[in-house]
Amino acid sequence: GLLDGKLYAVGGYGAGATPWRCSTAELYAVGGESDGDLFTSVERYDPATSARSERYETPGWLRNTNAWEAVAPMAAARSDHGVAVLDGKLYAVGGENDADSALSSVERYDPALNAWEAVAP
Repeated sequence: GLLDGKLYAVGGYGAGATPWRCSTAELYAVGGESDGDLFTSVERYDPATSARSERYETPGWLRNTNAWEAVAPMAAARSDHGVAVLDGKLYAVGGENDADSALSSVERYDPALNAWEAVAP
């Protein structure tokens, strides 16, 4: 979406869908892959802080928490998954696990509870 006038493209957008709009909410980095390692990690960026930092997912790295905040991890490590927001909840859908097998699972994150739960696909 649009955040502070900058476009963050993750996934896709249907041109015939709802018009673009700016978001004042948080931006999430959900799971992913680095050099073949998959992650359950989830981090949140609050644009109100205006602080920016690099984010790495390497073992032993001690990150500066002034820009990204760790939140509860997902149950399943996944990459190439879809992420969407609906009714204030964040959904992680499908993707691949660390064995390159397709996942049919869906997890839902509730920011008020800082918790993930499995939901029906």
